[in-house]
Amino acid sequence: MNNNETIESWGWNRFLEKTSGQYIRTGTVRGRILEVRRADWLVIAESPENTMTQYNAAVSGTLARDAGSGMPVTGDWVTLRLPESGGPGLITAVLPRYSKFSRKAPGDVDHDRIQEQIIAANIDTVFIVAAAGHDWNPGRIERYVTLAWESGASPVLVITKADIAENLDELIAEGYTAAPGIPVIPVSAKTGIGITDLTAILTAGKTAVLLGSSGAGKSTLLNALAGTDLQQTREVRADDHRGRHTTTARTLFRLASGALIIDTPGLREIQLWTDAKGVDTAFEDVERFASQCRFRNCGHTGEPGCAVQAALESGDLPADRYNRWRKLRREADYLERKTNKAAELAERERWKDLTKTIRHIKKDTKGLR
Repeated sequence: MNNNETIESWGWNRFLEKTSGQYIRTGTVRGRILEVRRADWLVIAESPENTMTQYNAAVSGTLARDAGSGMPVTGDWVTLRLPESGGPGLITAVLPRYSKFSRKAPGDVDHDRIQEQIIAANIDTVFIVAAAGHDWNPGRIERYVTLAWESGASPVLVITKADIAENLDELIAEGYTAAPGIPVIPVSAKTGIGITDLTAILTAGKTAVLLGSSGAGKSTLLNALAGTDLQQTREVRADDHRGRHTTTARTLFRLASGALIIDTPGLREIQLWTDAKGVDTAFEDVERFASQCRFRNCGHTGEPGCAVQAALESGDLPADRYNRWRKLRREADYLERKTNKAAELAERERWKDLTKTIRHIKKDTKGLR
């Protein structure tokens, strides 16, 4: 560790200072999750010598029991009881998050438990990494953009492997259509194109996260930004332009510039964890047309005076983008109905348990009158 590092250099900020007081207890220090492992957590925290030191840690029994899906994730700030006698440290609390990138946990929405999966916490910038070539997919980008806006961080679309693009200008235009209102930066770790532009976005003490499919070039991009090999990478396959999966954990790195970056394994599924309003935020072009419809409750499927349908007919709104917007809208609406139903059922069970408890208390006290 660099002895000049401070808790602020690892991202501690005014929000955390204001909201953490009630969680910090005597005998605990502030720390940040660098990596979630199979059996423990890697934490960087304040040591008794006032230096930032890495510790292996477990979670306390109380936290494990009460946290549920709120268990520590990479990027989280926590309170840590320092290790004794060579054992692991003990994470006692997860501090309030000022941002988080979440998706619905993988599984069938009809049959499996509906649960949030937090990918990274306390992030300032989301780099949506999409590779040029055969794996380019505007629909997937739109999903990432939707969740990025929902996260509370600022999204940036990064087109990697720009050197293999057959028509880079066309690809950039498609990127702006899929991600309106956010920067679109083509990069090539091989030629160095765009690396300076991305470096300018990174700020000391601020955290960015790299998100994208397996083989999109996230780890290669991290190494290019760091100027050294922080992560292992493999050669791109010639048949489909995809890299081989190498990153197996979500890991937070601190660059020499002081900027912080979380590298992540590729996401096979990117299911929504937002509502219809969150979808609309990512489709501001559709919403702009929708605001001009004659009727406020227009369904945009053929009603009189529908500005969205007029934009489709004129070509101002691409049909495939409109169709993907409707698909994501339906998915978000369905998710909201399912989660509300799950919450309703959970509340019913809580009241059933409470009623049973009250009945038992009445029975026990009846004979005492």
